Amino acid sequence: MNFSYWSQTRSDLRSYLEDFFARRRLSRDGTVRLFSNLKGDLSGAVSAAIVTLLISLGYGLIAFAPLGADYASHAVLAGVYAAVFSGFFAALFGGTPIQITAPKAPLALALASVVSGLIASPAFQGSISTQQTTIVSLAFLCVFLGGVFQLLLGLLRLGNLIKYVPYPVVAGFLNGIAILLILKQINPFLGIVNSHAFFEFMKHPENIQPQTLFVGISTLVVFFISKRRIRLIPASLTALIVGTGIYYAFLYLTDGSSLGATVGHISAEWPRPATFLAWFRLETKGELMAFLPALLVSGVVLGLLGSVDSLLSSVVSDQMTDTRHNSNRELAGQGIGNIISSFFGGISGAGAAPEALENFKAGGRTRLSGMMCSLFILLIVMGLRQLIGKIPLAVIAGILIAVGIELFDSWTFNLIGKLARPNEHRKELVINCFVSLLVTITTVTVNLIAAVGIGFVVASVLFVSKMGKSVIKRKYGGDIVRSKAMRCIDHNRLLEAERRKIEVFELHGSIFFGSAENLAKDIETTMHDATYCIIDMKRVNEIDSTGANIILQIHKRLRKEEKYLLISYVTESHSLWGFLVHMNVVPMVGERYFFPDTDAALEWAEKHLLVHSCQISDPCSAQELEQMDITAGFAPEELEVFKGHLIRESYKKGERVFCEGDTDKDLFILTKGVVSIKTQLKESNRAKRLLTYSPGVIFGEFSFLDGNPRSADVWAEEYSEVLRLSQSKFAALRTENPGITTKLILNLARELSQRLRQASAEVRLLEDS
Repeated sequence: MNFSYWSQTRSDLRSYLEDFFARRRLSRDGTVRLFSNLKGDLSGAVSAAIVTLLISLGYGLIAFAPLGADYASHAVLAGVYAAVFSGFFAALFGGTPIQITAPKAPLALALASVVSGLIASPAFQGSISTQQTTIVSLAFLCVFLGGVFQLLLGLLRLGNLIKYVPYPVVAGFLNGIAILLILKQINPFLGIVNSHAFFEFMKHPENIQPQTLFVGISTLVVFFISKRRIRLIPASLTALIVGTGIYYAFLYLTDGSSLGATVGHISAEWPRPATFLAWFRLETKGELMAFLPALLVSGVVLGLLGSVDSLLSSVVSDQMTDTRHNSNRELAGQGIGNIISSFFGGISGAGAAPEALENFKAGGRTRLSGMMCSLFILLIVMGLRQLIGKIPLAVIAGILIAVGIELFDSWTFNLIGKLARPNEHRKELVINCFVSLLVTITTVTVNLIAAVGIGFVVASVLFVSKMGKSVIKRKYGGDIVRSKAMRCIDHNRLLEAERRKIEVFELHGSIFFGSAENLAKDIETTMHDATYCIIDMKRVNEIDSTGANIILQIHKRLRKEEKYLLISYVTESHSLWGFLVHMNVVPMVGERYFFPDTDAALEWAEKHLLVHSCQISDPCSAQELEQMDITAGFAPEELEVFKGHLIRESYKKGERVFCEGDTDKDLFILTKGVVSIKTQLKESNRAKRLLTYSPGVIFGEFSFLDGNPRSADVWAEEYSEVLRLSQSKFAALRTENPGITTKLILNLARELSQRLRQASAEVRLLEDS
């Protein structure tokens, strides 16, 4: 168990509560920003309340549509109570200032699936009306469980996980919801009653009520005209006024026989926690226990849907307010709101971007606007309940169909359009289109719960398939990229053919169960003719137990073949070191085979090749001047003259030969030991090794040739001896024996040319990969 995680979670909960109560204390003094925008928040709350109320009525009807028209007035209140209680407490406890929480299409449709499932259950025999109270209680229990799930997501700091759902899954889900929302409203739109079939009118077209259809079409048309032309009044309110006016005009001019029903009588009672009390009645305990497993699953689905909707709305709100919301706090607030809503008979609610936009446009800026919006909705319903009861169902259907049309995801249609044109990314487009279509079809033909399940399965498969691709960024041989250890020409000639035995694998991403096996196969195939396997883990950010075991398997397989596994960029200071020690990778592979960078691993492999393949007992042993590249072409007498102008010096291990900025311009010839060229990194306050020189190699040649100050430090890595040619000695030699200096400069040029060619080859490889 990760005790630090749970400790942090408790700390977050404590700070959450302290922050909340601190806001409460400060608000009494008038010093907190909660009341700093009272006039704007009041205006935003009124505007948002009008829009939210109209949508809440319709979604309440959708959620309990399976119970029939007789339950319509109660269903309307269930939607209203969601906007009241979820909206108030989500605003109070949530993490997005201008968020408006209200019923949403996915939640209403998901709850309708739950109600339909309960009605179809063999446990409820006989008339629905006799089992109605139990069915409704169980539905609200599902809302409660969804709220608990959201609260846990927030408290456990898991809010950011929801953003990893692939967009094709979200798009397919939105399209499926849009289709379902429209289909659910066809019957009231046409005036067909007491039928749950979507296409009943096709079997019995005589049941269509022309006047009701005209009311619905008028509402739909006015909604879209108002949205484009009228900016000051919400489109849904304009559509409601016009549609209702046409309905009652028909009612006045005709007998009303071909007009659909209205919402009906709404109870005048103020909300009370009747649902919460109903769960404890003895007669419902048996049903509760029998349905609890299924309700738990449905509750999780409601929680997930509400969480995704709320966080998407929070992102939209961030763009409007130029702020950043707290995802975990938002989910906790949404969970608390839905829990309390279920106590009072309200359906699930979630953050609603259109309502939040309406709030912001009217002046809302703080969480007070969301709280007042909920209070205004309650006051409107209680004060105007009789008028609300007279709203035609066809008008609500027209508004919801318009909302459904707007729900369709434009990205999906753009994607389909791109499929018709040649595209180099056609495979990716086809996969995205297929995923989106699959989720859409499942949403429409099965139910939302199954669609959510398939969506998360698809998300997981896509994640694993993408992450399961090869983690090898590039691979190259030691003959292409060599270490920065500069050696004499004889050693380089010996290593020329042997360097092919070194293979470097640069990894990137995560080594986990989805990618580790492919890594092992690639290494096994490549290492058939190689001896040294260097795994560059500079860009590896995560590794799981499967990945660690695969590294151990690679090591064991290589050791059986007398080959070596070297791992670079992982040392004691690396974040993965402790895990690899715990998984027994470091003890098994051997700590000496872990290197601070790939260059150090390459140098080790090259030195090992010199000793074991080239039979050089000591690659760092002393070399005589006549064996070196710098004196190539010198006659014996010229060599003796040249020696007379050199000064022999020695340096202890860790002693600096010269430092960056020194103005001397002498040339150094290393005859024994090892020296390294290092530069000081000012930002990180550390030295970085640029090159390492072995006996037989020159250094300090840049300042010797161009006369500029030293560009780096040179340190003796062990006891070292050098031959030093000063500028004054070189000037004397050039005067006395110009032939010697000419050969010296030519050898220097040849040495620099070889280094430049090697550097060019490495750059070409790295840029092409």
